[in-house]
Amino acid sequence: MNKLGSNLLFSALLTIVMNGIDITYHLATEWAVHLNYVAIKLTVVFAATFLIAHFVGKGKQQGIATSISGPLMFYLYYVAANPTLNREEFKIDEQFWFFFLHAAFMTIVYIAAFWQLQRTDWRKHLSFVILSAIGATALDAIFIMARLKVLGFDEEQEVRFFTFAVIAIPLMVYLMASAITSYKNTKTMKITTSVLAGAVITLATWDVLHGIFAAILLFVMYTLVQTYTFDNDFVHGISKRGWLILAIVTGIIGSFYQFLPRKTVKSIAEWLIFDRTIFGYTIRQNDIILVSTLLLVIGLVSFYKVYTLYKSAPKDI
Repeated sequence: MNKLGSNLLFSALLTIVMNGIDITYHLATEWAVHLNYVAIKLTVVFAATFLIAHFVGKGKQQGIATSISGPLMFYLYYVAANPTLNREEFKIDEQFWFFFLHAAFMTIVYIAAFWQLQRTDWRKHLSFVILSAIGATALDAIFIMARLKVLGFDEEQEVRFFTFAVIAIPLMVYLMASAITSYKNTKTMKITTSVLAGAVITLATWDVLHGIFAAILLFVMYTLVQTYTFDNDFVHGISKRGWLILAIVTGIIGSFYQFLPRKTVKSIAEWLIFDRTIFGYTIRQNDIILVSTLLLVIGLVSFYKVYTLYKSAPKDI
């Protein structure tokens, strides 16, 4: 597998599992979860994780940077974006302490990804369960929320319906299936536990479609866990000066939208492309904020790349 493919798989795995832990925590503690929230977090966290893995590398220092950068950029998006839920009725994770919680979740996942490939004891079994079961739970949750969206649920209806009780049975089934598979990690066992997990979820929920997707999603996570690598396959991309220019430009443009008052951002967005429909999709103010957040991600990773290049440069004697 080439470097790009390897880093894409690695970043996808970490992003999915981190969001699985986050979704489970939010539902268990009765904080609001809906599809748009998850989609934004997936996008921002994946961007930060992939850019660091692909241009800086993988390792202890990169793991710390990844655990901080993705959650921090998502927090900046959340405080700048327009609310889509009634704050008086729903509990939203816009408090600053959630940044530390999200960073802890990513740290757990990064360590689990390292253990899975570098350890042979109980840590390998535990990491397999975390990566496979929690990842499958995240994909299962996305399937449920997407289905609600197709059925015509708005965001507030979606939040009221999607509680911990909805995800509890799939979570327990995935945990048991992954725990069994971790001790006999063969293709036959993966297929068997995936099919059994789908059958149990079908019987528990009386939902055949959910059961079919559950079996597929668990096997997808098994495959992803088996396929990713922790090789330090990074590329330099452009020159040191190029990275510095990129960091400054994207940082300025991204922060321009992030730190202006919402009314000012709305006025700018309306003047540009706000509320215009492209291919059936209406561009909103929050889409402008998302683009600026991704520019900030690029700027932050570019500064980090410049730092690593200066640090690795030969010193004059």
